[in-house]
Amino acid sequence: MGPGVAPASAAGATSAVGAPAPVPVSARRAERDAAVVAATAGALRRQTTSGDPLQLARRIGAALNAEPNIDFGFFWVTAVTIEGQIVVANSYGLAYIPEGVNLPEQVRMASADESIPVGDRTKWATYPILAVQGWAQHHNVRLRAVVATEDQFKNFDPGTAKITLQSEDIPDSGKMQGRNRLEVIAPGVASHLAGVKDNALAELLPPAPSDTNPPDDDTSKLWFEVMKPMMSTNPDRGVAHLEAFVNYAEQVQEQALYRAHTAAEAPAQRTAIADWVYWQHLGVLISDALAGSAAK
Repeated sequence: MGPGVAPASAAGATSAVGAPAPVPVSARRAERDAAVVAATAGALRRQTTSGDPLQLARRIGAALNAEPNIDFGFFWVTAVTIEGQIVVANSYGLAYIPEGVNLPEQVRMASADESIPVGDRTKWATYPILAVQGWAQHHNVRLRAVVATEDQFKNFDPGTAKITLQSEDIPDSGKMQGRNRLEVIAPGVASHLAGVKDNALAELLPPAPSDTNPPDDDTSKLWFEVMKPMMSTNPDRGVAHLEAFVNYAEQVQEQALYRAHTAAEAPAQRTAIADWVYWQHLGVLISDALAGSAAK
């Protein structure tokens, strides 16, 4: 569900072994960036290469919004601080990252930052520009710029420079090298799982149920309930959205656990366990967020 950076030489390029490029970039944007570098001399030229955090943030923002997306109201916003830190946020859930989307090592995700009280992060739900602003405020840093499309900026003032993505900025593929979603939200758990040998993976699972039939699959219906609040302009839509997310998380983790129990090969079992743990973490996080919100 939902969407997911390249050497400046080619749009949507991949490495020689077919792996995702570090940060993909469209051919048109690569041409423009190269022209800027060519027109800049000496020390200034060195500052405008791909090491420039603002250029990197633009490319990451374009890549994240490149993947085909059928989820109503889902999008990513990218921001860069004066110090060069890059932070991203999307419009769904808390710490939600679509399957297959990787974030580069240096990129922080606002709603997955556990140094920020979950109650504060709850207020940002469905509003990613508020998320990057809130993240910067918590860490006492200033944003240099926010990267998004014109539609995504609509009705929101980022309070800093706007870098508006054009269609020609979007690469053919947004697949990036970097951390998968479990590594982003639970790096310790992800590291432990990676260190477990194939023949010991089953030891991470609870006993298999006696009923060997697959669990009910209402995920399409439940995901529609997640999307439905995004069709509303109610400023408090975040609560309904998060409530639906908990229900969805409960079912998909059951399905992931079933796949983990029934997988015939270790790679499939490892993937299923990662999904199971990810959705467990997400479900607990959002449940805690809702409980804290209700207590106020």
